[in-house]
Amino acid sequence: MTTVDVDELIGAALGEDAALARAVELAGRNRVAGQLPFAALVVRDGKVIGAGVNTAMADLDPSAHGEVTAIRDAARRLGTLDLSGAVVYSSCEPCAICRLVAAASGVSEIVFAAPKESVPAWIDGDPATTARLIDAVTAVLPGIARRGDSGVDAAGAFGGGR
Repeated sequence: MTTVDVDELIGAALGEDAALARAVELAGRNRVAGQLPFAALVVRDGKVIGAGVNTAMADLDPSAHGEVTAIRDAARRLGTLDLSGAVVYSSCEPCAICRLVAAASGVSEIVFAAPKESVPAWIDGDPATTARLIDAVTAVLPGIARRGDSGVDAAGAFGGGR
């Protein structure tokens, strides 16, 4: 069950700044819909091939992070598990799960708008463990994620609380 319609973005030509801005916009819309405020786009050759929002609460699926749902969407639409050459644009710094799924699908890089330190306590009650897991995966997959230089402020997507 998708909480925010992402079909409108498929096929759109977006550069890095626009892709990050759209991911942040989707994350904010997902928050307004009562879900966790995370979203991502998968782009290859300058075109959006997949999009997703965090559906963990709606689907009762702890792996349904924005990046993971976007990667699932791209794989389904293309009919392949191989997303080599694709870039994921995310509203927030990807967790360990998202980094691993991206690498497993052949995604070359995840570019994010907000750093993990921006995630409010109501979303991540144990940021120290989250950081350690990210660090462990980053040690194996250096360079899989970087902060975008777009200047997009993703903090607004998090809202004030539940």
